[in-house]
This record gives sequence, structure tokens and C-alpha cells, in this order.
Amino acid sequence: MSSFRKLLCCLLLLGCGRAAAQPAARAVLRGRVLHANDSVVCLAWSRNLLDLTPVYKQVRLSPQGEFQFVLDSLPRPLAAQWGLGRPDRVRRYTDVWLTPGDTLKLTVDARRFNKNLHFAGPGAAVNDYRAAQRRARTADFYEAPEGRPEPHDPARMRALADHFRQRAEAVLRAADRAHPLPPALRSQEAAAIRYEWGRALLAFPYDYEYQKPGQGPAVRQLPDAYYSFLAEVPVNQDSLLAYRAYQLFANHFSTYLLRERRQRLPFTAYVPQQFPWAYDTVRQVEPASLTRDYQQAQLLHDLMRAGNERDLARPLADFRAHCTNPELLRALAWKQDRMATMRAGQPVPNFTLTDLNGQPVQLSDYRGKLVYVDFWASWCKPCRAETPALRTLQTQFAPRAGQVVFLSLSIDGNAAAWRRAVAADHLTDAPNQRQVLGQLDDPAVRRLWGQRGIPIYWLIGPDGLILDANAPRPSNPAARAALETALQASPAKKPLP
Repeated sequence: MSSFRKLLCCLLLLGCGRAAAQPAARAVLRGRVLHANDSVVCLAWSRNLLDLTPVYKQVRLSPQGEFQFVLDSLPRPLAAQWGLGRPDRVRRYTDVWLTPGDTLKLTVDARRFNKNLHFAGPGAAVNDYRAAQRRARTADFYEAPEGRPEPHDPARMRALADHFRQRAEAVLRAADRAHPLPPALRSQEAAAIRYEWGRALLAFPYDYEYQKPGQGPAVRQLPDAYYSFLAEVPVNQDSLLAYRAYQLFANHFSTYLLRERRQRLPFTAYVPQQFPWAYDTVRQVEPASLTRDYQQAQLLHDLMRAGNERDLARPLADFRAHCTNPELLRALAWKQDRMATMRAGQPVPNFTLTDLNGQPVQLSDYRGKLVYVDFWASWCKPCRAETPALRTLQTQFAPRAGQVVFLSLSIDGNAAAWRRAVAADHLTDAPNQRQVLGQLDDPAVRRLWGQRGIPIYWLIGPDGLILDANAPRPSNPAARAALETALQASPAKKPLP
């Protein structure tokens, strides 16, 4: 993944900067862009502790190329992405770490972005290190050469992860020599590298165990010896919770605890059940800690996003009874309120999309038809793995093209990549499909896909009301049954005006 937009969709970092927490205070990012080729710069960060949906702020450059962002009452160190241009067209960006009370200055020459990026003020050293990470591609394994593409052999995966870790540690040492970091922060940065290494190794089994990413039954199992790396990355390191690498590792560890159950189930049967199972397992296995609270909150958040709503009440009540972290409680309450607008019977907001011919398309254009919406992207492996099953489903309902339409809505930031994927996967073969491109900065589009991630499937009735905001995937036999049931019921409904 290389684009600013894609990174924000999937990998927005949550924050670190100084080892010690700071009281809530204002933070300022100001600077100057030389030879700017755009009149706007933007800043983006994740919505809250659990939700990676990006929050954007953009400002115009002055005639001299100057800009300023002010974040009032910043409660903790924040990791964000600063980029040249509006969010939907940024191609050059860098990570910035803001600590409450800091005023950070950024200067860059747009003609030689990576070589002429400089920071000054409190926090400059850690931001210089982040810039070095970005140049060397050692911030994220899946952004690094070692992780693109992800290998399919366990021994090869371990070798590549080890090589990534060695490079990342070398970048940290070099940056620390050039701009010394506080010892406590340097120690945490070294630990974050280990957890990114461990996260990559712990994520690997999820795809390895299935024939295709996000599909089919588990057909391969890794030996226990593969997991020997866990001795170097113990959980319950609460001081590292500001680091996204540690958070992702903790999340994967929750599912690691379910590996025996996962190996006995097909993917589509495992996905909705994993969250309540993992919640209970983490509660039983791990000692009480802030990390455990975070893991359980993330599992509840994911249960709201991709699980069965009927499984939510019991663990949510349990969590509210024992969790004392107000930020986690607020994040879950916010998610629950947002998900209430996506229940069956709620209206779907209208929005404008672009088809393969560059023409505008509105969701309301399909009023009167049953609409099966597929949110996907060219870079999303589980999305692409569903393509054969999606084409089969379209073929099955092709005789009823006047009643049902399959709307494939891509959130690609790169239109050319979207077009290539559509062609490669033969997505235009069926007569009852439409290929459209959404815009990340469209609030209606973000409301639909941003609450659940991708791939996600929606079933919208002819009257424009939600039938299912978490419809079965095409590879799930229940998808055809859901469409048949909806078609049988749809004649009795009249479209809303």
C-alpha cells in the first residue's frame, strides 16, 4: 500500500511521541512548503482509540507557502499524517507526532520532498526519526519490501520478518546518533519495532490457514514451534499502548488464542463468532490490565462492526461493569450510537459516485430495485478473493436483472488501479452489475463503509431502506438465500419518494 488515502483507510497510527503522558493541552503544527504544487495541506488522524476512520483537517497555504494547524486540548501524544493537497489527492505525506503543549515546525521543499523535510521545536528528534522510518519503509512491515507481497511459506515469512526487524533497528540507531532521543523514548521505540515484527509473524497464520485470503475452510496448520517468537513479545506491556504496532499485536494475540477453534471452521463460520469467543478467552487467560481492557474493547468494537448483534449485550454489560478507562467507554458508546443508524429499516443516505465512463451515478438511481452493495478496493486481498463467488452470484440472478442489481463500490484512491482490478477480475461480465468509484471525503460514503471496513456487503431494499448492513459475503451460501428472501418480500413495498 503506497497512497496516503489507502494508508489512512487501513493503517492510521494512533499516537506516541514522548514516553510519559502529558496533561491535555494545545498542540500546534506550523511550517512552510517551498515550491508548493497545491494550495492546500491536510492533517489526518484516527477518530478514537478503537476506530481508525480518519478525521481530516485542511488549511490553505499562504502566498508564502505557510500553514498552521492548532489542536486544542490534545489529551495525549497523537500520531497523524500531514500531506500536500486535499485528502482525496495527496501523494506526498509524512508522519507527524504531536505532544500536548508542543509547537512543532515543519519545512519541506515539494520538489525534493523526502530529502528536504525538516522539523524544529520540541519533538523534532522523534519526528526526524519518523521521517527516516518513512524513507526506509520500516514503520510498517506491510509497507516494507519484505512484506510486499506477503510470502506463503512459514520459513520464508520468518526470514523476511527478521530482516525487516534488523533494518528497522539499524534505522533507529542511525537516527538516534544524528538526533539523540530521550533514553526512555528510545527504549520504547526499540520495543515498538519488536512488536511490529511480532505482529507480522502473528498475522501470517490467519491467511496461511485458508486456501484463499478470507475464504474457505482451514486446510493448513502451523506447528507450535512457529510461535516461538512470542517469548520476545509478551502481552500486557501497558506502557506501549500508545504505539499502533503494540495495539495491532495485542489484537492479533486475541485471535491467536482461538487458533484451535479457527482451524476447525470455514472462514465464513468463524468470522462472526470470533469476537465473543475471543472476549471470553481474553477475560479468562490474561491478567487484569489496561492492555486487557483495550483488547476487550477492540473485540466489542469489532463485534459491532462485523459480528452478530445478538452476541453484544452480555459482553458489553460485563465490560462496562469492570472497565474504568473513560476513553475506551466513550469510544464504544460512540460506535454503538453510529451503528444504530445502520440497522434494518433505516434509510440509506444518497450519494454520488463515478462509473467506469467517468459519469456520475447516484444510489437513488437504483430505487425500485434490490441492491447488493459490495464495498471493496483493488489492494484488499479478502475483497479480491470474493470476486469469483460474486460473479457466480450475479450469474444466478442475471435472469432477474430488472429486480436486483449488484453495485460494486470501490474506495480506491487510484482510479487507474481500480480500472485494472475491474478488468483483471472480469467484474463487468454480468449484465446486472455496476462498477462505481467512491470518494473517501464524501460523508455519506464514509458513513457506509467506514463503520465496518472492507470487504463489507449491504442489502438495500427497493424502497431505499436498509435490509442488512452486514449482509453475507458472496462466498457464503446464505448470500443467495438472503437475496431470494428479499426479492420475495419486495413486491409488497413501495419506493420512498
